[in-house]
Amino acid sequence: MAEPIAIIPRRKRAEPVASSAASRPAKPGGGLQLWLLAATLFGITLLVHAQTLGFPFLMTWDDPAFVVHNPWIRGLTLENLRFAFTAPYFSSYHPLHLVSYMVDYSVWGLNPFGFRIQSLLLAGMNTALAFALTRRLFGSVVLGTVAALLYAVHPSHVEAVAWLSIRKDLLSTFFLLLSVLVYDKATRDGFHGPWYATSVATFLLGLLSKVSISMLPLFLLVLDLTRRWDGAAFSWKRAIATKIPYAVLAGALVVVNDLVQAKTHLPYAHQPLSYLMVKGHSVAMYLGLLAGVLDGRPIYDPPSVAGFRGVLDLAALAFPVLVFALAWSRRQRVLALGTAWIFVLLLPAIAFPLVTYMADRYLYAPSLGFCWILAAGILSLAGRARSEGRRVLAVVAMTAAALTFFVVRTVRYESVWGVPQKLWAYAHQRSHDVRATSNLAQAMYVNHRYDEAEQLYQTIVWTNTVEAWTGIACVYFNTGRYSDAKDAMDRAVLAMGRRRPSQQADVLYLRGQIEWPFDREAAIRDWEEAVRIDPKHERARAGLSAPDAPPSGL
Repeated sequence: MAEPIAIIPRRKRAEPVASSAASRPAKPGGGLQLWLLAATLFGITLLVHAQTLGFPFLMTWDDPAFVVHNPWIRGLTLENLRFAFTAPYFSSYHPLHLVSYMVDYSVWGLNPFGFRIQSLLLAGMNTALAFALTRRLFGSVVLGTVAALLYAVHPSHVEAVAWLSIRKDLLSTFFLLLSVLVYDKATRDGFHGPWYATSVATFLLGLLSKVSISMLPLFLLVLDLTRRWDGAAFSWKRAIATKIPYAVLAGALVVVNDLVQAKTHLPYAHQPLSYLMVKGHSVAMYLGLLAGVLDGRPIYDPPSVAGFRGVLDLAALAFPVLVFALAWSRRQRVLALGTAWIFVLLLPAIAFPLVTYMADRYLYAPSLGFCWILAAGILSLAGRARSEGRRVLAVVAMTAAALTFFVVRTVRYESVWGVPQKLWAYAHQRSHDVRATSNLAQAMYVNHRYDEAEQLYQTIVWTNTVEAWTGIACVYFNTGRYSDAKDAMDRAVLAMGRRRPSQQADVLYLRGQIEWPFDREAAIRDWEEAVRIDPKHERARAGLSAPDAPPSGL
């Protein structure tokens, strides 16, 4: 039988949190109560994020590349599956990410509502799995419920749920949680080969969704070591051997993604001390986001690192190590495993010089560790009350307070993502990044606010980027300045450099659109070149199939 959720043992003052009944592993039970709890948590997740069902595709960011204009997701065909598993796409190798879009397209076509249903369902299932995993690792229905409730509504999840192009974080976390859940079942009492193989297989599926979960073997080793606190038999030989299949799979896919992943060229990435300071700053920011005291952002500007601030940033990098060491020395299981979960899963984002030095989406899976720690803290404080009734009341009150705080911040920030102009105005106020300016200008352009769009584009043309020149070219075209539009598109073509073939084809197709009203032969040449570069480019092919018909509007 599962433990009744109402029972919250009073904690002795001298007893550490890690050894209290709220955190000590116990053999999990079962029953209808657990299924109802999981279903309730699933429903709460859907309710909190329900507004995303009405959001359109985010045409001012990556949704066109991953979904709307991606020819490789148009149905679950052998050709599309072969491409997904044999070629990188958009500077990454995440084939199951693309397959998930194929499923959506097969059912819904290009209806954003259908795509958002899958993202929302994945978020709900991840919350249910978070409950199951927490309960299994720490042996407490109460801890599992509180932690999963907090995880369901955490503000750091907004980007992963609201932005369709980031579905890979939802998908990889789903397989990650399954993998750890099954690993514990396979190894807690002896060794069960079929369950272990299932854990390795689900980990592989997670890697094929997003490689950021690659450091999971390190967390599994920490999990094995904590079992010694309960007197369980431990063998270093078996502990290391059982991690080898995970490490081999992770290593192979990390190498593949490293070969195709775009990397930052900012100066700090080539200076080890500056790099550590910048990443230390990101750790401090992540802690603020986990606590819910910092606002989420679509884009973060790398900090300037120097002097005393740089020293503080280095200290932030050491903070999780010190917390883990303290928790380990005191055998505080929730704090130790929670800290390990957070920073093991953040390690790839910290160690790898990504173009995006930090992002809210990188916290989607790691935030569960913070929810473990926060839930254990709530139960620990409640355990000081003298009667069971007061302990229950204290848990309910503190959980409700944290839940309300998170829900308000989540719903408020998520609403920003539903309106592109609102999103990029929000980002532009908080970032000096050219992408924020360019995306806001594009949102203004889409809303026919051409003067404001032109003013924004004029502030970034000095960057000589494709986005700046194509954006201002569209403004010129729609305000009757055709010669200026053609000149801007010529500059965009020169700025293409070594862009991906699909991006080069997009630029050439756009130049053809601008040329078509007054030079159809030039337009046809550009569309032919676009198809040569990217044979699957549907809009260029459509233009060539009906060269006398006006192309779709800019």
